[in-house]
Amino acid sequence: MRALSGFGRLCVFFALLLSCQAAEGAGAHPFILFDGLSYSGKPDLAPYGLVPIVWVGDLWGPGRSMDSVDEERIRSLFQRVKNQTGYFYLDIENWPLQAVSAAVRRQNIEKLTRTIDLARLAAPKARLGFYGILPGIAYWPLQQHEAAYREWLTVNREIAPLAEHVDAVFPSLYVFYDDLEAWKSYARQTLIEARRYGKPVYAFVWPEFHDSNLELRGREVPRAFWRAELDLCEELADGIVLWGGWQRRWSEGAPWWQETKAFESALHANRGTP
Repeated sequence: MRALSGFGRLCVFFALLLSCQAAEGAGAHPFILFDGLSYSGKPDLAPYGLVPIVWVGDLWGPGRSMDSVDEERIRSLFQRVKNQTGYFYLDIENWPLQAVSAAVRRQNIEKLTRTIDLARLAAPKARLGFYGILPGIAYWPLQQHEAAYREWLTVNREIAPLAEHVDAVFPSLYVFYDDLEAWKSYARQTLIEARRYGKPVYAFVWPEFHDSNLELRGREVPRAFWRAELDLCEELADGIVLWGGWQRRWSEGAPWWQETKAFESALHANRGTP
């Protein structure tokens, strides 16, 4: 990795300064572990303190363009849960906000706003947010602090009004490489940005390496690495969303799950709860 420029060193300094403020803000809400796992054979995880969270990504009916808001489909989906008070995250990954023209970004912000407002009208008791949008997902820009990093910061500010329409923000902190210190830098900066929106911050974590890494995909993150993820999120976030398990069988003895249970037990001990 190349040496940081003067601008990059300044960014790191302010990131460290803001991390102290973010850590103070993280204590404003009880830390929550969400169950977003989809392993087959998964047992009920409520006894371990995990709270269910629901994925909502099928937001377009047959034949409908994914470039537009399918209002009928959104109303139909959320009217089914109109009396529910749980957490739902909208997964929309086809309306980019980074690396697009200002006009396209404005249009996509409008579509995102319209989508969540429709969901809110149909299910007013539900607690809603977007996966990986507030702030946007970026890895290398947060390591290099060059033009793409400055654009990331700018776009995060431009989409701030969208935060007024959500109950929580759900940044993505998946692991791309077997480099814990680089991941910590990426995670800290992402969580600091997420904290700026003034909503509870629940970070998505996945106990496997991201599919984009062809050498590591499908492998579980080492247990110590995983615990470091959980500890950092406890420091800077209000909770985590455990995600993963698609087309995989549940393993009670998986190292990541054993470490998650130890982490959860420590949370209870720190709160003085049984």
